[in-house]
Amino acid sequence: MEIDIAYLQLISKNLKNAYIKSNGKLVYNQGWAWLVVFEATNKYNYAVVKYYNGNYEVVEI
Repeated sequence: MEIDIAYLQLISKNLKNAYIKSNGKLVYNQGWAWLVVFEATNKYNYAVVKYYNGNYEVVEI
């Protein structure tokens, strides 16, 4: 469920690289905070979606 929510947050940001939901990995989950990492289709870039305290933050690396 966290991957689905993170993907919706990711595509709403209109980042410069394309990402696929099946490439998402949940790397940290404490219930009230979690991190999901997506690999771009070009295999060189990543996007991290952070959920903490009811807020979402998307960072492209």
